[in-house]
Amino acid sequence: MIYITINLMKKKQKLFNKKNKNIFENNLLKTLYQFFITVYFFHSYPTKKYKTKKGISFFFIKSKKEANSKNLTEDYFKNNKFKLERFKNKSRFIGIKNKQEIICSGWIHYGTQSRWNVEEINRDIKLNNQYLLYDFYTSKKFRNLGFYQTLLKIIQNKFQNKKLIIYTTSHNKKSIKAISKSGFTFSYQLKK
Repeated sequence: MIYITINLMKKKQKLFNKKNKNIFENNLLKTLYQFFITVYFFHSYPTKKYKTKKGISFFFIKSKKEANSKNLTEDYFKNNKFKLERFKNKSRFIGIKNKQEIICSGWIHYGTQSRWNVEEINRDIKLNNQYLLYDFYTSKKFRNLGFYQTLLKIIQNKFQNKKLIIYTTSHNKKSIKAISKSGFTFSYQLKK
């Protein structure tokens, strides 16, 4: 009986060590990666309305409760439960859909004299009455069809006369192109 208990303890210890080793390795790789990344920032102060595609609709989810009550977001948050915590931080989930399928989505955070950590390079930026757009994703079957650009235009239409900021990594050429074509202007770049 003691032998079995000792073997179980050894197995648990090996699993614990392996798990911690993986966490350490992942953190180390993430830290090293941050030194090789440049983040580009773009801004927009929309004053004109953009034309957008027909047959799609915009959604704007303001709370965790609202997100949990919508069938539309069920799969998204099932796979990304940690993102529900963003609602506590003045972030809102936005996107475009076709019936009950998310085509493209992202997050918007409103900051009044607040700081925002850019995870890609682990640096803080100061938000001064600005809306920060981040973490956009287009479903694979809708990629390269202009939906990301369309969503950015819709956001600019909804936030007329507001200061909008968006950022992306320098190696994400498709994102840079879509951001620029949707009316945002390059502002500056940051490194670790």
